[in-house]
Amino acid sequence: MGCYDVLIVGAATSGAWFAHEMAKRGHRVKVIEKQSFEDFGRKYDIFHISREDFDRFGLPLAVPGDGAWAFEFHNFCTSSPTNRYPKRAKGHVVGLHMHEFIVKMNRWAQDAGADFEYGTAFEDFLWENGKIAGVRCSSEAGEKEIRAKVVVDCSGIPSVARRKLPDGYGVENFPITPEDMFYVILWYVKLKNESDYLNGSCGWPYYKSWMAPQADPTGAILGVGATESYAHGEAVFDDLKSTFALPEHTVTHREQGCTPYCRSPYSFVADHFIVAGDSACLTKPDCGEGVTSSMVLMERAVSVLDEALEQDDVTMQRLWPINVAYNRGQGAEFAAIRALYTRAVRASKEEFDYYFEHSLIFKDENDPLVLEGRGETNRIIKRMLLGFLQGKLRGKTLRGLLQGMTLSEKVKAHYLAFPEHPDDLANWVKTADALWAKIGKMQ
Repeated sequence: MGCYDVLIVGAATSGAWFAHEMAKRGHRVKVIEKQSFEDFGRKYDIFHISREDFDRFGLPLAVPGDGAWAFEFHNFCTSSPTNRYPKRAKGHVVGLHMHEFIVKMNRWAQDAGADFEYGTAFEDFLWENGKIAGVRCSSEAGEKEIRAKVVVDCSGIPSVARRKLPDGYGVENFPITPEDMFYVILWYVKLKNESDYLNGSCGWPYYKSWMAPQADPTGAILGVGATESYAHGEAVFDDLKSTFALPEHTVTHREQGCTPYCRSPYSFVADHFIVAGDSACLTKPDCGEGVTSSMVLMERAVSVLDEALEQDDVTMQRLWPINVAYNRGQGAEFAAIRALYTRAVRASKEEFDYYFEHSLIFKDENDPLVLEGRGETNRIIKRMLLGFLQGKLRGKTLRGLLQGMTLSEKVKAHYLAFPEHPDDLANWVKTADALWAKIGKMQ
């Protein structure tokens, strides 16, 4: 039976990054991964990380020829449901082969001193005096126990460790249900005409669909993210194709998978426990990606846990600054965007065209759903009222947008006031629950 400072459940991007950072600081780190080394990280072939985030989080660079690098692009464009009124932005995005890059990250963490064990599944916690003391896990060799001062759940949507927490332990143990997810379908295609080859990505928010580069410069990836089911996603994409023509192409293969689309737990920490990654629903509300948005939480978790381990105090009270930093930062921004977006999408194609024509929500900037200052808010409200008077927006759409903007401001303000101490969480949660009940879900 081993004994570690940190035991991480899940060896994908979140788990590998956290393992590297903690091992680099001299802590004894163990990572267990349910899948085999050959199989893990193969949900999709391609995913993206901005070049800026490589620098921010100190990620191992991917370069042409290393097996992990696939392509890079700098241009973004979002358009209305009829493919008009394009909103453009600049950035530097690196396309990566998922399995190969996660392998690269695992080796990077191993070089820092982390110990990885594949084909090993979390079964349950070990408990001592009512506190987590490690895990019980299983592999082909049988079951065993691994003791650790802190267990970190980076197991993805199944949330295998978080879901095993008893009620009231400090972190919510709710399941990520089918209605809490986006169903993502990716079609890898070969473009027929050289004039259609891509130098950036195109998106159509009404359909939650996009076209982006792939490793083959003569090809592209067509994607859709839908609520309810994959069948719903296919129907949405058929609607897009019936509205305007995509570049001529042939489909070479298809991939599909799910990503969480629901609020995160109010607390990410408990005594001897941290949750991160998809297990904590840390996905961007405008696109569903979650690799580096999870690292925003873990960046603070590394510094707090490093000090907590040095002081031999990994209680919820000592880990609480992780919650405060995240919820008052990215958590508040994501909550605001999610509140606005869940109402903004309840509009017709014609109304979405009006949004784009007058830059009501989608603008020429990297994040089309960032909330602006009061002056911008007033401009949007005036333009929406004018749209209603001109018959461009229905009354229920106008009400929904105004409600979304109000809820967005309220939920952001509430997260910015996240309590400094665990003792004050219960009262904060009552208001948060009421706000999320009004915001509703994307369906």
